[in-house]
Amino acid sequence: MIPRKLIVLLLALLIAAAPACRAAGREDYDMPYYILVDLENQIVTVYDTATDAVVRQMLCSSGRNITPVGTFIMPRGRTDRDRKPWYYIAIYDRFVKYATRIYDMILFHSIPYRRQSLQSIDTRAARELGEPTSHGCIRLRWQDAAFISENCLPGTLVRIEEGHQRDEALRELLRQQTYDAASGLSYESFLGISNEAGALSRSSEGPEVLDLQYRLRDLGLYDGELSGVYDSATVNAVRKAQYISGDALDGVATLEYQSVLYGPEAPVAMEVRLSEGMSGPAVKALQQNLAALGLYNDAPDSAFDADVVRAVAQFQRAYGWEEDGVATPTLQKAVAYEAGRLAEAFGGQDYTCERVGEPLPMARVNVKEGARLREEPLLQSRTVKRLSEGRQMIVLNRGEDWSRVRVNGEDGYVRNDLVAFFDRLVVQMKYTCQAEDLVYTIGNGVEDYRAGAELPCEVFETTLAANDQQVDVDSLENYVTVDTGAGGPPLNLRQAPDGDSAVLDTVENGRRFKALRRTSEWTQVEYRGRTGYLLNRYLAFWIGPEDALDEELDADAADVPVMGYATVRSVTGRKAPVYEENADGAAVLGHLPNDTRLEVLSAADGWCWIRYEGRDGYMTVEDLKLETDVM
Repeated sequence: MIPRKLIVLLLALLIAAAPACRAAGREDYDMPYYILVDLENQIVTVYDTATDAVVRQMLCSSGRNITPVGTFIMPRGRTDRDRKPWYYIAIYDRFVKYATRIYDMILFHSIPYRRQSLQSIDTRAARELGEPTSHGCIRLRWQDAAFISENCLPGTLVRIEEGHQRDEALRELLRQQTYDAASGLSYESFLGISNEAGALSRSSEGPEVLDLQYRLRDLGLYDGELSGVYDSATVNAVRKAQYISGDALDGVATLEYQSVLYGPEAPVAMEVRLSEGMSGPAVKALQQNLAALGLYNDAPDSAFDADVVRAVAQFQRAYGWEEDGVATPTLQKAVAYEAGRLAEAFGGQDYTCERVGEPLPMARVNVKEGARLREEPLLQSRTVKRLSEGRQMIVLNRGEDWSRVRVNGEDGYVRNDLVAFFDRLVVQMKYTCQAEDLVYTIGNGVEDYRAGAELPCEVFETTLAANDQQVDVDSLENYVTVDTGAGGPPLNLRQAPDGDSAVLDTVENGRRFKALRRTSEWTQVEYRGRTGYLLNRYLAFWIGPEDALDEELDADAADVPVMGYATVRSVTGRKAPVYEENADGAAVLGHLPNDTRLEVLSAADGWCWIRYEGRDGYMTVEDLKLETDVM
């Protein structure tokens, strides 16, 4: 039998193996860091040039067989877009954060976003982080992309390699959390290795480890195999507990910390899928939050019984999930979020709850090959996104052969023969505090969905994906966006929740705010140092982390960063028109001759918002040759 210390040593050597090159053997290399991209494991490691120590290690997504292999030197900025907070890739109509050029059109950059907002992340790309799914570039969490952009200077060596040994243990650790030496945690501690007497750590095994795994599962921290072996999933579960209790994140269960985990004040999380028949502190926390929402009426007893199943199903109905009575980690976080916001809204005052249900037309992809969401009801039309089997969507207008639908906030058309139609009962739960005319609503009505509202579950899932699933529900806030329609007028900010009260200011369409307080008809916000009220019927409500508004863009084109460049290539003659708005029939501001190079501020729906010699307008994509990068 191999001694455990030897196993730990071998594991440490395997996972923390020396880099394949010390700056590729370049004696004249004077950059502080060099980077290794391991395509087999989809891992990026930044090393200190002087010591070869790991400075940062992160999960990535490269291209499948199209990311170049070799040694590259980061070039001097090829364009003024490199290394900026936002970078626009016109060919895919997507934004990425902190793009740092490796070679030609291959870059490090964040997971893509639909617009310049962390709340518009491509959720599929976020879920697939760690797998080769890009178009050639190296995708990272935006925080990791920012580290490279801000610390790895032009001239930094990047080596992209194949052929490394597959290391699922390390991948599992990095899926949970990026390693950052600046945190003060040694790389060995990050791996969960300890020789302290009595401590349970990586590669420990036996009944004590099995008991710990059961306890971690009951606390909502561990969803791995109950094997009795202290693996990466166990390290991550202990690390999550340490995060909640404010201890060093080394993933080691010392004797002292075991007493915390088995004690009455043990940290409880929402990382385990809960279902009927389970029990423990995580179930009790769910019962307490369901009770706060008026969905569970019994005393919390830590047992997931039939009453909890019914309560979970009622919440799933309001949020738009399938009603199976199973509390996934995402559902638990959504319940906790809504319970917390309800308590905050009413401040302990009594309230009543009214449930209103309506049928919402839905469709589900019912073919194994999937379907395509198209821009127009034509096979030749542009694909907006691919839809996998089982994907659900809201039906806006059902036609004979094609239907207009909405999927994750994007509208388009699907073929009727590729989907199954059904009605879902959507429920709004309206909580009312009669004393102050306060209303807190969970869910949307049918008309809300037809007007553009997304399913609450999709909004919440996107929020979690944007924050790498690490967001604490206590850090989420309610926000509103002024929505007076396409090209709509500004909205009056009133002194009081009354249409006859004084107008404090006017707020342009598209402006975003944190919602301070909401009544049945009005929402209180702060704008330019004044607190006032906006009419709810002209607002779109959404969820985000506390700093969600940091990404807000100024409506003035002069302050909007350049996202790309294009050259005029008119399809009808020697000049192409520039329009006042991005709509058919809009007024023509003038014409630009072919070969004119201009700035592109954004692009969507076949139009580009452009700037030329300090003036801005709109041009059709077909009249432009876009300068694009591979994503």
